[in-house]
Amino acid sequence: MLKSLFVKSPTASLVFATTIASLLSAWIIAASSGGMSLIGRLASIEALPRIVAAAAVVIAGALMTYAMLRLARVSANVALTAAGPAIEPGQLRLLKIVDAPPPAQEGRTAQQALDDLDAMVGLMPVKSEVNTLIARLQIEHRRRAEGMKVSPVSQHMVFTGPPGVGKTEVARVIGDIFRGLGVLKKGHLIETQRSDFVGQFIGQTAPRTLDVCNRALDGILFIDEAYSLVKEGVSGDFGGEAIDTLLKFMEDHRDRLIVIVAGYPDRMRKFIEANEGLASRFSKTINFPAYSAADLCEILSRMAKGQGFSLPEGFESKVAAWVEASKSAPGWGNARSVRSLLEKMREAQAVRHARDPSAGALDALTMADVEAALKMAGVSL
Repeated sequence: MLKSLFVKSPTASLVFATTIASLLSAWIIAASSGGMSLIGRLASIEALPRIVAAAAVVIAGALMTYAMLRLARVSANVALTAAGPAIEPGQLRLLKIVDAPPPAQEGRTAQQALDDLDAMVGLMPVKSEVNTLIARLQIEHRRRAEGMKVSPVSQHMVFTGPPGVGKTEVARVIGDIFRGLGVLKKGHLIETQRSDFVGQFIGQTAPRTLDVCNRALDGILFIDEAYSLVKEGVSGDFGGEAIDTLLKFMEDHRDRLIVIVAGYPDRMRKFIEANEGLASRFSKTINFPAYSAADLCEILSRMAKGQGFSLPEGFESKVAAWVEASKSAPGWGNARSVRSLLEKMREAQAVRHARDPSAGALDALTMADVEAALKMAGVSL
């Protein structure tokens, strides 16, 4: 029993050893000084207060030792957190917001946004980059508070990855973090694509682009599939005008607008490298990996629970096989495809209950519903 206690709690073992050592020391000193005769007197009633006092001193010393060890352990943990995130395979702890100005408006605080990101399935490379971003913003905020110089750093970003891996949601998180830390006044997100910028006729593109930029001012301008702004080999395309207008607006309002461009990795790299103005402003790239089959099963389970449904035991094997068979097909959307599959499961359940109103609980999806949804998705497993 004691051995198990000492293995599981080194602190308890040290306190126990300290107490035993104190008692043995007192015994040895008493023996060497001829005080052993006093031990017999300790059994008397008159000696009881002294015994209690001595025991209190020993216990107090042991508790003080324990408290100092706990304090040392907490200090070590704080030092590790300050030094950076502890990253292990499959695990990453996001930093905490420890220093921030009062919220600029109602909505998610910076910490709440960070907690929501922390709860998202997978995305370890993304969370690691956000950790770095948080650390830098915290230091900059502290330097400003102490009147120190803060050199401007480009906040514009490139998000690379396939569809349905959380790029838009992470952009919202970053907007809330920037607002919460006082970098942006609003931190709202404006989602855009080519049609929001590029007109069909001369004179339409610049006004459209300026309108979009002004709506995003003091927040995040998110441009999905940004490489579609320029169509190579197409004469008379106004995408270049949209980019020139956007770059000038970014320069004129560099403290009030953050632009995030997103798309497939190879095409985004070519898009940024093809324009010197873009390359000089977008120095930060965050890569969003495709979800694994296990990640998508977990996402499906959370989606179902959020909609008030339970999935049947063992659904993972069916869904994982579907993911492996579908992930290379055109139009695969990762979490978007999983959401579509869940909708098909609910349709299958509705048809099943329409045929037999007593066919199980209304909040339960059966394996038959899963298989019917997979069949509707064009997969036979």
